[in-house]
Amino acid sequence: MKRIFLFIVSLLPLLFVGCEPNAVELTAQLTIVLHSDGIDSVSEISVTAHDINMNHDYISDTLSFRLPQGYYNLSVSATGDGQPIRAYKRGVVINQDCVIELNAEYVPTGDANFVLAEIFFTGTETPEGKRYLGDRYFVVFNNSSDTLAADGLILIESDLNSVQKYNLDNDFRDQTCAVDAMYRIPGDGNTYRVAPGQALLIADNAMDHTAANSMSFDLSTADFEWYDVSSSAGVTDVDNPDVPNLDKLYCYTYTIWVPHNQGHKSFGLARFPEGMTAEQYFATEEYYVKYNYEIATAAGTFSQSKTSYMIPNEWIVDAVNLAPSQTFEWLPFSEKLDAGYSYVAPTGSDKSRFGKAVRRKTRGVINGRRFLQDTNNSTDDFETAVDADPTFFRN
Repeated sequence: MKRIFLFIVSLLPLLFVGCEPNAVELTAQLTIVLHSDGIDSVSEISVTAHDINMNHDYISDTLSFRLPQGYYNLSVSATGDGQPIRAYKRGVVINQDCVIELNAEYVPTGDANFVLAEIFFTGTETPEGKRYLGDRYFVVFNNSSDTLAADGLILIESDLNSVQKYNLDNDFRDQTCAVDAMYRIPGDGNTYRVAPGQALLIADNAMDHTAANSMSFDLSTADFEWYDVSSSAGVTDVDNPDVPNLDKLYCYTYTIWVPHNQGHKSFGLARFPEGMTAEQYFATEEYYVKYNYEIATAAGTFSQSKTSYMIPNEWIVDAVNLAPSQTFEWLPFSEKLDAGYSYVAPTGSDKSRFGKAVRRKTRGVINGRRFLQDTNNSTDDFETAVDADPTFFRN
């Protein structure tokens, strides 16, 4: 018989006061009713209420607490009968005492694998305030207890963006991912082996960027770089012959790939099924799909269509949704892959984003070996707007 359990925990009201004497901020009591099918006990509750407009997180260890009135994204992490569970809801208006009902689900655990540990997509500025290119990077971390081969691991960028919601005729996200870039780690299947708790650094240009920009990094010791043969003589890439290049499988641009620097795109790791070659993938029609959608603009709503390469969700090893915190509209990757998103700035045009990255939280350290948090919810799993450091996970 299906069982539904409601878990409500009370907390004494908290008083929020302003800077001026007797200035009391308007607050509301939020009570979350957690519907949990087949779960007898819930513990280790952590609620994050992200104030979208103020770009601030309120965190509680109960399901009932007081917070300023506002516009929130809600995320709940907990333990249900010894297993991690989660619940979430986006775009909740809290302007009075209210009760919000959320459906909790078990977090898919599976086998620990490679994860994206740090994503630096914004780039840097020079001391003179000029934009600097070529120093973006990704850190891939072996979060398992086994030595794993990184050969064949594919770095992907989402084709859908997070700040413009597409009203899809057929929302395919729960089955597949639309991608606009695919770069693969080379090797024969056993060439690049990564020990548990160790990381790989994948750089745009594997060079010492501090020689040209003191605000940048030395990426000359990166494990891999991506290199593009450009069709434009005025836009060319730089190749470090001492650092292996990723295999360029596909990219939307005919010049050089620069990861979206405002955080409108999301990133992931994938693998082709065993035995499938890149040639077989690109020759299969079902992986190149035309889809129709409506898009709303200030000038009206328009019907459009687009064709994208698709990566089935079961091929995804890790996925990280990204979005500016104040302009988030929807998740490019399915909630089944990543139930939340991370960010480096409230808006894509915010210049404070330069030099900032998102970094996966450390769950614990045992005998010097780091274990990273991976609940498939980037809202909970990542630190936001940290100072980028390509050596953080390599020390």
